[in-house]
Amino acid sequence: MFELASSRRLKRALHAGGVCAVLALFQSFAAEGAPAHRGVPDFMSPGSGWDMVNSNATNYVDPPSGAKPVTFDPRYPHVGNLQPGQKTDRVADLTSPILKEWVKEPMRKTNEAVLRGRTPFVATSLCWPGGVPAQLLVPTIVYIIQKPDVVYMIWERDHLVRRIYLNEKHSDDPKRSFFGESVGHYENGDTLVIDTIGFVDHPLSFVDNYRTPHSKDLHVTERWKITGGGTGIEVSFTVYDEGAFNMPWSGMMRFKNEKGTMEEFVCAENNEDHFHLNDYEMPTANTPDF
Repeated sequence: MFELASSRRLKRALHAGGVCAVLALFQSFAAEGAPAHRGVPDFMSPGSGWDMVNSNATNYVDPPSGAKPVTFDPRYPHVGNLQPGQKTDRVADLTSPILKEWVKEPMRKTNEAVLRGRTPFVATSLCWPGGVPAQLLVPTIVYIIQKPDVVYMIWERDHLVRRIYLNEKHSDDPKRSFFGESVGHYENGDTLVIDTIGFVDHPLSFVDNYRTPHSKDLHVTERWKITGGGTGIEVSFTVYDEGAFNMPWSGMMRFKNEKGTMEEFVCAENNEDHFHLNDYEMPTANTPDF
């Protein structure tokens, strides 16, 4: 009941009061729910969040060993917004050993379109949820609220909310969504371990910015570890999906503590077609609601 009440308060703040109400609620949660004993890492400081520090925020860091994420085709190097030089769109490397053959086909078609000059779909560019683990690639600050039974992650961009239920088991038949169903627990006094299943089966739900699809069996584990005496977070993750990948693969993202309060960042799905591609139409109601 305590978690349900907290969830309702958050929903009311998001839908009724906007960003100011969310900030007030954030401070309230911080005061009443901050970790109060050893063994629970403190991801939450009133009025501060976490900002990515990867050299190119739109790519994962490779794991120390094992299978790596998909990256760009070496014939067409990717230059991101945070790098010097002329920005380029991503052309995925289809020789990656992790990819099953059926996965390569839609990625090949997208590569060909990019090389013809088309702007590819990127979830965050059209204000879609990034999903897991791809939400880690969203270039915006994430705020974390810790409660006894649940952890909320709120991204400043569009104020997207992810919930991680603590010390719970997965549902027998979880309701599918872009963020899936996440359950977690704390380890070693510095780490939040998260296990997520129940992802939406959608043709535009990807696991990275190279438009790598997944199957309905996608399963992701994450370790959010406090580093630098509380000044940073290192997120290491592993992706399991026998339907889409030949093997589990891993990646990493790093974040730094960012002082300051959450700002209003409106990013709503709409019918705008800035590049005149007519690729991703927004459903439109043809009859009035009343």
